[in-house]
Amino acid sequence: MKQKRRLKQEWIWRIIFGLVIINCLTLAIVVKQGFSLKEASEASAFVNGDSNHLASVGDTVITRKDMLKELEGMYGQEMLTKMINNEVVKQMAKKYQVEVSDQSVDREWKMIKTMYSRSPLHTNTSDELIKEQIRSGLLLEELLIKDVTIPEEQLKSYYEENKALYTFEDAYHLSHIVLEKEKAAKAVIKELKDGSNFSSLAMEVSTDEITANQGGDIGFLTHESQVYPQAYLTEAKKLKEKSWSEPVKVDEGFAVLYLHEKVEGTVYSYEDVKDQIRRHLALEHMDGSMDASIFWEEAGVEWNVSSAE
Repeated sequence: MKQKRRLKQEWIWRIIFGLVIINCLTLAIVVKQGFSLKEASEASAFVNGDSNHLASVGDTVITRKDMLKELEGMYGQEMLTKMINNEVVKQMAKKYQVEVSDQSVDREWKMIKTMYSRSPLHTNTSDELIKEQIRSGLLLEELLIKDVTIPEEQLKSYYEENKALYTFEDAYHLSHIVLEKEKAAKAVIKELKDGSNFSSLAMEVSTDEITANQGGDIGFLTHESQVYPQAYLTEAKKLKEKSWSEPVKVDEGFAVLYLHEKVEGTVYSYEDVKDQIRRHLALEHMDGSMDASIFWEEAGVEWNVSSAE
């Protein structure tokens, strides 16, 4: 029972870490999308001659300034805090000579993305942006625990008791389009062969209301997954990445699958995850703030409240 509780705590800790990353990414995406509307406004300027005129409702004009003010009001302070924290982590890591290897970042990313069945991690967000957030998170953890020492015996004991946490099956990142009739599924395949986009087709014709608006994305599936038919995994094993299947019979009719990525199963050795275990156990000893704000004074952060509001 004790081991099960510890396993559950470890999973919760990992999921919280993943959600923090997702939150950061969501903010980054929103701001990026907001400012990318510059191109759209330039296009509208060609039509109406006003580079600030984005839209109108009756006699009311919505300008780029209105939009940016709304974005800043909704996300400005949180994004500014995130930017400050990222810079604080960079400077403190340099000061204390704290480093995180590329292998650690890649391993954490591999673990995280296969743990979420459906999430913003499965958008078109670049791996580089995601890994940047992961690296910042790992550097922060290393900074927080820089004065904590965990005996080697305790690290090894934790690994032996929780090996299941570091064993990962093959995982397949899939999207699907569900249709009632096989004829309709074959018609979709013809459109794909003619160059149509899988995600767009899923939004247009898939009868699965839950995933249709996500472009059919169902996330990563393993043999432990129970939400979708085992036939999905059987078919996924036959597919090459970036390819689609023939119609697959399901309870709702027929599905066409698309394999985005296959992540090979891995059993991580003690040496592979030693630092991850050390960070986890050391953080359990921490009290107080668990974010970069603990280093603000040391880094000389000055918050201009009037301009941030």
